[in-house]
Amino acid sequence: MNPFLQGLGGKLAERWVTALVLPGALFVVAVVCAIRLGHHNALDVVRVGNDIVSAFPRLPLAVAAVGMLLGAAAAAFTAQALGTLVQAVWVKPWRGPAAWLARLVVAVRGWRFDRAAAKAGVDPVPAYRPQRATWIGERFRLLDTRVAAQYQGLRLGPLWPRLWLLVPESARLPVQTAEIRFHSSTTLTGWGVLYGALGPSWYPAAVIGFAVAVVGWRRSRAGAAALTELIEATVDTHLDVLTTSLGAPLPATGLTRDLAARINDRFTKGE
Repeated sequence: MNPFLQGLGGKLAERWVTALVLPGALFVVAVVCAIRLGHHNALDVVRVGNDIVSAFPRLPLAVAAVGMLLGAAAAAFTAQALGTLVQAVWVKPWRGPAAWLARLVVAVRGWRFDRAAAKAGVDPVPAYRPQRATWIGERFRLLDTRVAAQYQGLRLGPLWPRLWLLVPESARLPVQTAEIRFHSSTTLTGWGVLYGALGPSWYPAAVIGFAVAVVGWRRSRAGAAALTELIEATVDTHLDVLTTSLGAPLPATGLTRDLAARINDRFTKGE
């Protein structure tokens, strides 16, 4: 057991250093550059290096190391918090004062959707018209819509936690991997926002922040597409496992509206 715990501790420490300490340490260096250089001497990194070297003799090594670790950890946790906020903006409906802006964006997206449908000569299903302000939010909304349309009104929200308990580990792993990548990409966008906050004091930080945020945004779109596709695929391939566990094997002709209604009622407790 001891070798196992040591190996596990080593992996956790390695992941902690990779995910938190190194990006956070780079941000701490960027903060020092913003304070010491400003816009006028923005690229004079030699000056910052000399300042750091000259500071070490006056500062105990342990104190400097602890300060760097604390600063790096604080920056990393802030980036994760910003990533969580970014994810909420991208995924959830906009409420409060932002609702009016959401309506405007949805109207524009709906106009483009109708224009593309008319150009293709198709009559789109009303439920598939854009209803969220962001592309990522629309992907997650359509996940519920597509499952309900395919399976006679079956509700994905109450269904998914029960189905997740029944699917094998081999089916869980791709979904978990996609979810981790999606969360990592939103955290990367959070780093972009954090660097952008230094932009008014040090313009290279604004350039770095913009580039990092764009990469995070693109990865988040790809991650959302992969995650929603895998969730829908899991429902498609394992719904019979769930219905069988409920004592109602999936009919050969597919899920009936009555069975879907009974499943919804059972999972929502009649709400």
